[in-house]
Amino acid sequence: MGYRIIRNYRNMPPTKFHVFVQRVAAALADKTRFPDSFWEGRLALLQAFLAAVVKHDAVYNESIMGNRLLIMERDVLQAQLVIYLDQIVLHLEMAAISRPDVYSASGFDLSKDRRGRGRGKAVNAALGAAQSEPGEGEGGTSS
Repeated sequence: MGYRIIRNYRNMPPTKFHVFVQRVAAALADKTRFPDSFWEGRLALLQAFLAAVVKHDAVYNESIMGNRLLIMERDVLQAQLVIYLDQIVLHLEMAAISRPDVYSASGFDLSKDRRGRGRGKAVNAALGAAQSEPGEGEGGTSS
């Protein structure tokens, strides 16, 4: 049974998002686990992401004082980071086909991939129930 990345970062509040993005950035910047060759033409994406994380960190820490302009800038940076994270997740999913260990090294939240097994039983039960219902309602009119 494999794992998959949970894309819960899209709806995180600012403080939780800040902690999360710092963890992911630290994991992805680790050259022993993710050398430049791992990024196969997407090195610019990683560099843009890491630069945005540094800027987000500075703005986040300053926005704690309640400055509305900084809070707005923090929110814009968070939206940009979500776009970068979505692109990084796609690359990690492709890389995980040959290297499943990238998930655990990535810093992202993971869930066990339960596709296939449980769904078959549920789908079969739903189909069986749906097929039996039309037969019960047909056959006559009452009045």
